[in-house]
Amino acid sequence: MPKLIEHKHPYQLKNISSINEYLFLLKNILRIIASDQIQQKIEGISFPVRWSIKNNCWVVDFGSDKFRDIEGIHLNNFSFYYGKTNELSNSIVHILNKIKNDNVLESIGLKFNLFKNENRFLNFILCEKDIYFTGLYNRCQTKKRSGIYSSKKLKSVAIDDSSEFIEMVSSKLSFLKLQSFYNIKIDYKKEFKNFIKLLDEEKIDFKITDNKIQSFFIKDYFSKNFNIKKFEVSKFINCIEQKEKLNEVNLNQFFILQITLLFNNFVLKNLNSNKCNAIIVKDKDSLKNIKLVNKFNINLDNTEKIIKPPIMPLSF
Repeated sequence: MPKLIEHKHPYQLKNISSINEYLFLLKNILRIIASDQIQQKIEGISFPVRWSIKNNCWVVDFGSDKFRDIEGIHLNNFSFYYGKTNELSNSIVHILNKIKNDNVLESIGLKFNLFKNENRFLNFILCEKDIYFTGLYNRCQTKKRSGIYSSKKLKSVAIDDSSEFIEMVSSKLSFLKLQSFYNIKIDYKKEFKNFIKLLDEEKIDFKITDNKIQSFFIKDYFSKNFNIKKFEVSKFINCIEQKEKLNEVNLNQFFILQITLLFNNFVLKNLNSNKCNAIIVKDKDSLKNIKLVNKFNINLDNTEKIIKPPIMPLSF
């Protein structure tokens, strides 16, 4: 299923050629955090909802070029695409029924021209039974669909995803739950230096042979250049847990993944009292949403594996 609104890990923002280059990128993220509001990341399924002129109703549109999304998924046709009993179809029905039964959405649709512009959509996230609203967006054009042009090859662009707008809509729609927003007041240059101090002491133990464990200090590799073609989190987890022997070809990508976890938890430490395990940082220059999570979750051998955050001293 395509994602109209993408959230990227820091290491996914650009091609990285050295740890030093990556640290500069992380420093910039700290700068954004220090100057802008950040948002709690809600874990769940996103449901982009737009108005369909043809069907005269609100529809779910995941933004693909498939007929399903071009036509729009509504209460009378969802079972044709997904069946009647699976989790996704139940979620679609849950969202659309909530919207259908709340007349306030009509005034929002009129105010923001949603009934005439089918490229505009409201994004909802379903987390268990709770529904969150994340903003108003414009879909970008594809080979088969209209939309606004994006030189950055984005799938959508936010029209308004500010906390003020989200709070306004959430206050009007009775079925919505409001996510949290944070302002972290820090001296980002000072905190970046503190983070570097942590990295100076950071080492990773990898299994080299069946009988040998070797320690690697990240600081020894700061200035070395590399070319990472693909990040493999599952391999990283297995090697960190010493269930798999290290292939030194993967060493640099493992350093970047470990630095990512260290950095994420360095930032999230300040939010622990709020029980926030993930946040979204919005880069207004690149228009990208950056996610900072306290652990990596992947599906591995049909079971969910979790790489827990490193244990380390943290500041703020």
